[in-house]
Amino acid sequence: LFNTQLLTLKDGSMAIIAPTECQENPRVAAYLAELVTRDTPIRQVHYFDVKQSMRNGGGPACLRLRVAMNDQELDAVNPATLINDMQFARLNKWVDKHYRDELTEDDLRDPQLLIESRTALDELTQLLKLGSVYPFQQD
Repeated sequence: LFNTQLLTLKDGSMAIIAPTECQENPRVAAYLAELVTRDTPIRQVHYFDVKQSMRNGGGPACLRLRVAMNDQELDAVNPATLINDMQFARLNKWVDKHYRDELTEDDLRDPQLLIESRTALDELTQLLKLGSVYPFQQD
């Protein structure tokens, strides 16, 4: 789902633009099919073949990075950065807690936004067990 895009349509409803890989994965396809039936503005899912982009690392708008690894390389990866049902639930809670539904011009002037952003990043790096990676975490 990291290579999807959410669009607001003229009628106020929303559509998800997703790569065909989402349609080809039974769990992801089932999730997206069920998502449009929920009480959310998302009413449509449209699939597009973007395999060339997916296989070549994508363009500047891509929100994910695909890295092919052998077993030895995978064993060296921080397990907290890999997705499973438990980590998915944790990340959803983090998003629900920290992700604003909208951001206004006035919000950008408010110093509280910086505090909120740093708090969210600090909690995310802890959730992913990355340590202190931002300068503000090392003060």
